[in-house]
Amino acid sequence: MGQHLSDIVNVLSCCIFTPKILSTVLPAFLLAGAVSVFVPKGAVLRYLGPGANRVTAYLVSSVSGMILSICSCNVVPLFLSIYRAGAGIGPAFTFLFAGPAINVLSFIMVFKIVGWRMGVWRVGGVFVISLCVGVISSWVYRREESERAAEFLGSQAVAMTDGGVMAMDRGEMKRGMAVLIMLLALVVLGSFTMPWQIQVPTMVVLMAITVFAAAKLTSMDHVREWGSETWTLFKTIMPILIPCILVIAALANYIDVKIVYHVVGKNTVPNIFYGSVFGGVMYFPILSEIAFTKAFLKLGMATGPALAILLTGPGLSLPGTIVLARVIGWKKAGVYWAIVVVLATLVAIVFTWQMGQYMCPCITMGQGH
Repeated sequence: MGQHLSDIVNVLSCCIFTPKILSTVLPAFLLAGAVSVFVPKGAVLRYLGPGANRVTAYLVSSVSGMILSICSCNVVPLFLSIYRAGAGIGPAFTFLFAGPAINVLSFIMVFKIVGWRMGVWRVGGVFVISLCVGVISSWVYRREESERAAEFLGSQAVAMTDGGVMAMDRGEMKRGMAVLIMLLALVVLGSFTMPWQIQVPTMVVLMAITVFAAAKLTSMDHVREWGSETWTLFKTIMPILIPCILVIAALANYIDVKIVYHVVGKNTVPNIFYGSVFGGVMYFPILSEIAFTKAFLKLGMATGPALAILLTGPGLSLPGTIVLARVIGWKKAGVYWAIVVVLATLVAIVFTWQMGQYMCPCITMGQGH
């Protein structure tokens, strides 16, 4: 009896279908709802909006996910929050890709499990792709973004000073940032693996403190709006996300590992492209793309397709793309997906020019002694 894809990566181990939903998915939605309520729209427009300084906007977007450990689906509500608040499509797409792929934990795991060469290219590739996907998307939708910028600036009556955000926003930003920092701590805590008897009570206490602080720093009206915005995001995304992941999980039970290996077993352009597409369609629970890639490298998968999967696996997935399409439209979601796949393919092709046959880190370490 052949080995199936689900034997290597268990899609149903995602936090959505386990008690981990309390420590991973829920904090992500709470943070997204808080961004919509507690971050002044003027601040979003100032730093991430269509009229913001391009260098600042893309750098902020590309590194803002470093402390987050979230998957390609959980980042969608955060993307939606900043996009609705007025962020330009370019910086928003940069954050959408970089958020799940650029966190520090994933970098450490790639270096440790897969090896330093592929780790270096994964780090550099994610950063370059996230910037390029934002710049290209911004250029593709430049006319639409100009109209959108004028609409936001007019409807919000954003007043700027020579020094930055208008004075009336500074106090709001400080209070909102205090709430967001506590929620970020909640998200980071939820991403750790620890006994639930310790993790859940700690997170409940931290959540209660956060709600109390939000009410004191702002008002109960803001807290109620926060709850309403979180619920709106949850009911918009989850009814689409869960069925899509179930379909992926069902298909994984029937896809023979040999089939996957045969289409990504060589360092040819088609094989590398297939690797990018596979990584962009398959749903990987947090960090599982690393273990998956390692397993296939040991089975003989070529290094180019392996890097392609490491590049597209964290930031893309079919469920995430479908959810994204529901909130921004199929055309924009399709353009985003296609740009990432093409860029990941190009980076992986360049990588194969200097990387030979894969050698496990444990072997190279053994040779050094």
